[in-house]
Amino acid sequence: MPVVIRPFLRLKRTVPGLVWLILVSHVAVVLWQTALFPNFRSPDERQHADLIVAVARGDAWPWPDPGTLAVTEGSGAGGFTRSNRIDGRLRLAEHPPPADRLSYLAGGGDAPDADQPANQLVQHPPMYYVLGGATLSLVPGWDGIPFDLVFLALRWWNVLFAAALPLLLWAVARRLRLPDPVPVAAALVPLAIPELTHTESAVNNDNLLVLLFATLTLLVVRVLTGDTTRRTALAIGLVGSLALLTKGFALLVPVWVGVAYAVAAVRRRSTRPLGSLAFAWLALLPGLSWWIHNRIAYGSVQPHGRFTETPPLEPTHSFGDGGLTWLLRLLERMNTLFFVHDQTGDRLHHWPWKLAVVAALVFAIGVALTLALRAMPRTTALVLLLPVAALLAIVAKGSYEQWAANQTYAGMQGRYLYGGLVGLAVVAVAAAGRLPARWRRTAPLFVLLFAALMQTVYFGYTLDLFWTPANGDRLAALRAMATWYALPPAVLAVVVVGGLAALAATLVATTRLAIHRPAVPVVVPPSQRQPVTPTQPTAPTVESDRISV
Repeated sequence: MPVVIRPFLRLKRTVPGLVWLILVSHVAVVLWQTALFPNFRSPDERQHADLIVAVARGDAWPWPDPGTLAVTEGSGAGGFTRSNRIDGRLRLAEHPPPADRLSYLAGGGDAPDADQPANQLVQHPPMYYVLGGATLSLVPGWDGIPFDLVFLALRWWNVLFAAALPLLLWAVARRLRLPDPVPVAAALVPLAIPELTHTESAVNNDNLLVLLFATLTLLVVRVLTGDTTRRTALAIGLVGSLALLTKGFALLVPVWVGVAYAVAAVRRRSTRPLGSLAFAWLALLPGLSWWIHNRIAYGSVQPHGRFTETPPLEPTHSFGDGGLTWLLRLLERMNTLFFVHDQTGDRLHHWPWKLAVVAALVFAIGVALTLALRAMPRTTALVLLLPVAALLAIVAKGSYEQWAANQTYAGMQGRYLYGGLVGLAVVAVAAAGRLPARWRRTAPLFVLLFAALMQTVYFGYTLDLFWTPANGDRLAALRAMATWYALPPAVLAVVVVGGLAALAATLVATTRLAIHRPAVPVVVPPSQRQPVTPTQPTAPTVESDRISV
């Protein structure tokens, strides 16, 4: 058997079939949202796609200096709407799709778009865009075919990053030896966050960062559970370097890794884990070099992408001038835009907003119970929660600086916290491990039903916002969605039917798990036990607790 196939077969044997069902369901929901959201309706989606195209055409390599790369006219050929906030419902069902599906070249090619500022995304490292450009280059003549189809291909490419998230969540919970079926409940968490599945369906560098952070979380958990080998340290350094070459939020990785190894050293009462930490930090240097170069070349770790020189932010207001209002809005927006979206910026307290509050309370209660009941070691829980807390602090700092300088409410995007999602989710569901076995078995079903409620409300709200006509005909909205989609409606039908089948199978499996009653072992009185002859030695059957993740 080829060596490269063995790990996949071993993984298939280790992971329960229900987790694979969850993975398929998750991917289907994400693919479905590539149709639900019109092109450009994810934050900065046109700019992300434009930068990928610039790499593919050789216009963004070597990487351009800040403020020097214009958004091209050709990238606008794939858009159904404008690439910023909308004023209200779009009612696309009342309008036919564009008659001419322009290609990148026919739409203006690499001519600068006078209506767009410079592409600010050059402030990010190039990893995501280089991978996207390489993927785009595999499509022969991509700049001569309808650009909405190219745009959709980039969206489907992003779905690949999302595919492994449920598997990694299960693996982290399993490595922490959370009792069954709590790891399965952890794998279901992404389905309960519709804005996450939306982001995964869009052209956005967050998707690569989330995958890398999820992988790092598993590696950090290995350290916390005793694996301080140099091989794991090297893996941490390599994955961390890739994250550092993807987005600035990864600058917290060296600190996070350092805390994890410090906890391991204290637990083992040995300094040996610190040697592996040095090895991991050394392997992080390739990623850190990007940010060191920025500091030397531009005088800032992360320069402003739209300007050749980073504009100064001189504070003109103190916290007493309305800082409490800023703080309350920050907390509200971070929560709302973590679970759902607000494409108009109206901050309406509708049903999606209310469900986002409920979801936040569920997470908070789960985390509090895990810490109170010691469902996992508290130091482990705190290390897992560190990324989401650090990301929130980074976002809050940048947002406050903007507010103090010019009274704008900037940077309040809940999706910025997705790098800490795996740790947060596992800590939140770990509390279920303290439930009696019959109640613990219902945890996956509870998460799945809550996810179905979240996704259903989110779907109805989004459908009405973008597609539903003034008369409220949602069937017309669904037909319009299929008509505007860049691929034939049959492809979308396969995605929907396959997704519904996977979700139905997941519901059946989690329901059976919830109502299953394990067989009670029959206790045979000593007087009725058969003697064991010397020729038939027996040994106790011991279930292996080895975990291959």
